[in-house]
Parts: sequence; C-alpha cells; structure tokens
Amino acid sequence: MLTDLWNGVLIFSSMKVLLAMAAAIPLGLVFGTLPGIGGLVALAIVLPMIYGMEPATGLAFLLSCHAMIATSGAVPAILLGIPPSVGASATVIDGYVLARRGRAGYAMGAALGSSALGGLIGALVLIVLLPIIQPVVMSFGSPETFFLALLGLSYLSLMGDGSPMKGVAAAGLGLFMGTFGYHSLSGIPRFWMDYDYLLDGFRIIPLALGLFAIPEILELMSGKSIAVKNADGSNITMTFKEVWLGVMANFVRKEVLIRSSLMGTFIGMVPGVGSETAPFITYGTAKQASKRKHRFGKGSIEGVIGPEGANNAKEGGSLVPTLAFGVPGSSAMVLLLGGFLMLGLQPGPEFLKNHMDMAYGLAIVLIAANFVGALVLILLARYLAKITQIPGHVLMPILISLVVLGAYASESHFEDVMFVFIFGMLGIVMKRFGFPRPALLLGFVLAPLLENYLVISLSTYGATFFMRPISLAIVALILVGGLMPVVRYFRDRNSNNPDNVAGVHK
Repeated sequence: MLTDLWNGVLIFSSMKVLLAMAAAIPLGLVFGTLPGIGGLVALAIVLPMIYGMEPATGLAFLLSCHAMIATSGAVPAILLGIPPSVGASATVIDGYVLARRGRAGYAMGAALGSSALGGLIGALVLIVLLPIIQPVVMSFGSPETFFLALLGLSYLSLMGDGSPMKGVAAAGLGLFMGTFGYHSLSGIPRFWMDYDYLLDGFRIIPLALGLFAIPEILELMSGKSIAVKNADGSNITMTFKEVWLGVMANFVRKEVLIRSSLMGTFIGMVPGVGSETAPFITYGTAKQASKRKHRFGKGSIEGVIGPEGANNAKEGGSLVPTLAFGVPGSSAMVLLLGGFLMLGLQPGPEFLKNHMDMAYGLAIVLIAANFVGALVLILLARYLAKITQIPGHVLMPILISLVVLGAYASESHFEDVMFVFIFGMLGIVMKRFGFPRPALLLGFVLAPLLENYLVISLSTYGATFFMRPISLAIVALILVGGLMPVVRYFRDRNSNNPDNVAGVHK
C-alpha cells in the first residue's frame, strides 16, 4: 500500500500534471460561480480538452476542475443567495443570512475552510478504503439506497421557518413535481398535459435557478446593494482577518466538520443518491446535534460548515464505486468515467489491481485541488466582496442574463428559460410565507430515486425488504431525525401556551 501510495505521488507530481492542475483551477472557479453552468455542464465543456493527454495529466485536469467547481459554489451561494448546484442549496440557508448581516467574510472563510478540510477527509477515507472497498459498496442494495434517500427527506422538517410542517409540505410538493413525465421503469407518461416538453418532466436547472435566483434578483430591483451597510453607512468588506476567523471556526466547531465530512464521504459512495443528499442530511444532523438549534436558518456558522464539508467530502466517496467497479458514484462521475475511457482506461476491479498507484494518485490530486482552490478563493475574498457593493439596478440585468444563459445552455430548450420565471414566482411565494425552498428542491431530486428503488426492492425482496441490518439502522436514524423535531416543536409550543402555565387552572 505504501509503495503504491508513493508511486502515485510520483506519477501526479510531474510538471505536466502540475501545469494541468494549474490550468484547471481557474476554469473550475469560473464555472463553479456561474448559475446553471457548474457541475455537469462545466465538465461536459472541458472533457474534450483532455483528448491526446497522458492518462495521469488528463485525469488530474478533470478532477481538479471538478473539485474547484464544488469549492467555488459557496461564493454565489453566500454572496448572492443563488446556489450554482443542488448541493450548494443547503449552504444558502445560513450563509446568505450571514452575508446580509455583514458577516460575509466570516461565512466565506468557514465555507472554504470546511470545503478544504472536508475534501481532505474524503480523500483520506478513499485511500484507506480502496484496498478493502468491495464488501463496503456491495453491502448497499436497492433497499439500503431507498432508505438512504428517505433519510435525506426525514431531515426536511428541520428546514421549516419555525414549523416542521412547512419543510414537510415543501418536500411533498417537490416529490409531486418529480413524478411528472415518463416513469423510468414502466415508460408510462404522467401529468404531461399533452405538452411534449413535460414528457421528460421538469428540469433541475430551471427549477433551481427559478426558486433561488429570481426571488433574490427581484429584491435588487429596488436599487439596493446585496449586503447591508455598516452602522456608519460604509460598505461591508471582507478583510483577510474576518475570512481567517471563518476558517478557524472549523476548528472551534471541529465536531461538526468531522461528523459532516465522514457522513458526506460514506453517503457519497452510494451511486445516484449521495451526491445530492449529503449536504442536506449533514445540515439536518448538524442542527439535531447542536446546542444552538435556534440559530439555524438565522445565520448559524454550523449551518455553513456542515453542508460545505460534506459537499467536498462526498467527491472522495463518489470516487470509490467509480474506481472500484466502474459504476459512477454521482452524475459528475459519469463524465469522469468518460474521461477514463477517452484516455484508454477502464475503471473496475482490474483497474485497482493493475493501477492502484494511479488510484492513490487521484486521491492526492483531490486533496491538493481542494486546498489550492480554497486558498485561491481566500486570497480573492476581498475582491469577491465587491460584488455586494454593486448597486442592485446594475447587478440585476447581469444576473438575469447569466440565469437565462445557464438555463438555456443546459439543454438548449427555450421552455427551460420560460420555466425559470414560472418557478421564480413559486420561489417568491415560498420565501414570502417561510416555506423552505431547499426542501422542495431535494424532494424533487429524490422523487424518482425513491420510487424506482422502492419498486425494485419490493419486486426483489418482497414486503420484508426492510429487514436487512443496514436498512434497519437507517430506519432508526429516520425515526430519530424525522420525529424528534416534531416532538420538540409541539413540546415547545405547549410550554409557551399560557393555559399550560402552572397556576392558571384551579
């Protein structure tokens, strides 16, 4: 193991590889901060660039770009309240509130520090598990995958504005919206209303942009800047000291960071589910375990550290099934797998047998890209803060243009642009009445997964499909995560009811 690890370091420390990583990081920064362009679209754009490269150079380029996209997603999420990806939606909940209170630097430092350290933890787990990974990944069948997705939904009650039912209601609407279009197993179209566009269901990018971007852009029409002013009327700035305090908050709240990163890594190993649910599950877990639950949703730094640590740690986890079995651990890993094939490599058991040094080298690349990317953004923080000083009437047309471009570029459908504004109206209503928009988005993402894995589990294992050790353990977590907030809500409401105060009744 040590020999393969050392050889991996040597392979990926050549000048060609380092130059490829240096070129990938600014590309990832640009793609990661543009609404609707990050993730799959960005990797699809850069994938042809590796043609003709040596395997180590091409893979380092792709993985560095991918890691930087995940890290830089915190920038628009915190400064603009616009998540460039589904995973960054959980960061918006508390990160954007902190920015509006003039603590953008603190939130940004915490997010970047958590991303770097989470990526480190995820890569270290990848290094440890690669030689022994087969029984770990193979233990997750369709029942375990179904309950893992259900676990993500169980924490949605924690996202409501004061009422757990608001989180549940938003998730229910998201689940319903996720059933539109062809059913993937039967091929039967549902709720398409004789409109061909809906045969494939609603698209994730227009939905995310509409829910999050349009309500915030609408607020800019007043001509105000994004961030509030200091008491003396001066502009809010992000100083290096403030950003550094945010980075150090990860060590003060180290239990949140470690727990979220480990959870993100192991959830990321589950193909098709982990990449989307990990930040939301860790956000809910951070709130459950916190002694300062009342601060979540109102500017809690733990609400930034938790999802951001998981957001980068899950990349190490998603590499596990990709490298070990050739099964993409996430949607982005599908394109990374395509990169392997373009370079003449076939991930799977034979790959680990013959190229374990390269597998370890990719873990080292992941660590380096996360740290270098976070460092670059920390150094650029004071310049990024100037975004918040741009008058709203100037910034609004720029953001609208980016949103329209991002929606259209995803699949080149004009209807995608139209639905951005339709979902934007929905986002405005949800924001006005305190319904959590991330809950709807996660419900939408998980709807087809829950449905498909439930059908497969029932047809394969029968009605007792949940009677498996890992499934039972996840069910226990679901009961704790889903019921405890509801119990606490009604308990607190009863304790605040004057009729229940001692001495009122005779």
